Amino acid sequence: PFAVLMVDIDRFKQYNDSHGHLAGDQLLSRIAALFKETTRTIDYVARYGGEEFLVILHEVGADGALPAAERIRTRVAGEKFGPADQQVTVSIGIATFPEHGDSPEAIIARADAMLYEAKRGGRNRVVLAGPNPKKAAKS
Repeated sequence: PFAVLMVDIDRFKQYNDSHGHLAGDQLLSRIAALFKETTRTIDYVARYGGEEFLVILHEVGADGALPAAERIRTRVAGEKFGPADQQVTVSIGIATFPEHGDSPEAIIARADAMLYEAKRGGRNRVVLAGPNPKKAAKS
């Protein structure tokens, strides 16, 4: 099993507009470093695009993915960033293999949908995918 965390920096555009692109780039680098510090060496952290990151947790199911995502979320929220020592938060969507899809694209799409739910729910949250209705219908 493995888990995919789709992570988005909340209000990144606002941060970038307020502090400039250099500060925005530094924020992205610092956030990526925090993700690496907060995950295991066997896990994978990658920038997915814009202010989104993908974290792949190897040999982890839903029971381990949720606490791992919460560690990432609270670690970022506990730091101060940029020239104004500003708090920055992240929203995280989680999907796991094989529960939430049978291809990398399906798992990423499900994690992305959960990320949208986290942002819609107010940001600075973690949302784990529930049972996959299509997969449940197959069994």
